[in-house]
Amino acid sequence: MSIARRLTARIVATAVMLALGVLVMNLPALFRRGRGAEPNLGVKWIFADSAAPTAGEPAPESTAVVAALRRVMDPELDLSIVDMGLLDSLSVDQTGNVRIVLLLTTPECPYTTVIGRQVVAEVRRLGGARRIQVRLEPNAEWEPERLTEEGRQRFRELFGDGTGTGR
Repeated sequence: MSIARRLTARIVATAVMLALGVLVMNLPALFRRGRGAEPNLGVKWIFADSAAPTAGEPAPESTAVVAALRRVMDPELDLSIVDMGLLDSLSVDQTGNVRIVLLLTTPECPYTTVIGRQVVAEVRRLGGARRIQVRLEPNAEWEPERLTEEGRQRFRELFGDGTGTGR
C-alpha cells in the first residue's frame, strides 16, 4: 500500500473517530434540549379526560383533589403519590378544569401509565371536574426531601435508616 493511501486511510479514520467522539459527548445535551416542553424520547406523558359535569355541580376543591390523590399508591412502595412528594403542581379553575403535574422518581419509571390512569380515575370520582389533565414529568428531578413524614417513615421501614450504606 502506498504512503498516500495509508495517509488518506488514517485521515478518514481519524475524522470518523472524532465525529463519533463529538456525538457521544453531546448526547446528554441533545436529550436535555427542550426541557419542560415534553420528554425527549417522543413519549406522550399526558393523560386527559373530559366530561360535562352535572348541571349545578361545583368544581372540586383543590384540597379534595389532594385527598383523592392520596388514594393513588405507588405500586412498588405501597405509599401514596402525595406522601412520596410526587405532586409538583395542582390547579383547579372555576369551570372545573383540573391540571396536575407529577414528578417521577426516575425517568424510566415503568408505572407511568398505571399512575396516570389512576390519578384521572380518582379525580373523576370527585365529580365536578370538566377536564382533567395529568402530566408526568420525567425530566424534573425528584429528591427524597420531598417525602412527607409518613413517606419518610415508610422508607425507613422498607430500607432501614441508611446507616452504614455510605448515604
